[in-house]
Amino acid sequence: MNSAVAGRVTHEPAWLVLWARLSGWWRQAGARSRHRRLRLCETLSLGEKRFVAVVQFETQRFLIGGGASSVNLLARLGETGDFPEVLTEWCERQR
Repeated sequence: MNSAVAGRVTHEPAWLVLWARLSGWWRQAGARSRHRRLRLCETLSLGEKRFVAVVQFETQRFLIGGGASSVNLLARLGETGDFPEVLTEWCERQR
């Protein structure tokens, strides 16, 4: 296959041209698929192997609590969850 590069003609094997085009396409497709749908927004350590965290999946947010041997869904925050308010409400329900 002939191609003009900087005023000169080069003879590249067809498989090499095909490989270059496919690898370029593969890199672009891989870059698009790296968009993560699951994301850790914020985490707070409560000591003694305990934590609370805000996890986002697509547009939904969840308040998650965990310890050494378990993880629990504390609340669904929705798209614009107010972390301090939900945490305060949860703590009050636990009393």
